[in-house]
Amino acid sequence: MTTKTAPEPALTQTLSLPRLRTAAVLSAFALIPATVLAVIAVASSDRFSRCLTYGDFYPDCRSHGVTDTQLGWALAVAGLAFLLVLAVPDRARRAKELRMSGLAVQLGAELTFLGMILSAA
Repeated sequence: MTTKTAPEPALTQTLSLPRLRTAAVLSAFALIPATVLAVIAVASSDRFSRCLTYGDFYPDCRSHGVTDTQLGWALAVAGLAFLLVLAVPDRARRAKELRMSGLAVQLGAELTFLGMILSAA
C-alpha cells in the first residue's frame, strides 16, 4: 500500500508563484479607479475650488509641490516593477524572492503616486 507524503518544497513554491503574478495584475488594475478617486478627492477640496475660482491670484495656486515629472517617475517605477513580476520565469533560481520584491516595489511606487496626487489637495 502506497501512502502519499507531503508535497516537495519545490512544488509548493511553484504553486504560490502564480498568486504573485495575480496580485501584481490586480494591483495594476486597481490603480486606475484609485487614481480616479484621488483626483475626485483633490477636485472636491477647498484649495482646488479657490484655485479654480481665482486662478493665479490666490497664493496657494502658484506651486502645488509635485511636478508631472515626479508623477511620471513614480508610474515608471511601478510599471517596471510590474514587468519584473510578470517576466520572471517560474523555473528561475530565486523566482519567489524576485517576484515578492517586485511586487513590494510596485505597491510602494503606486502608493507614492497616489500620495503625491493627494498632496495637491
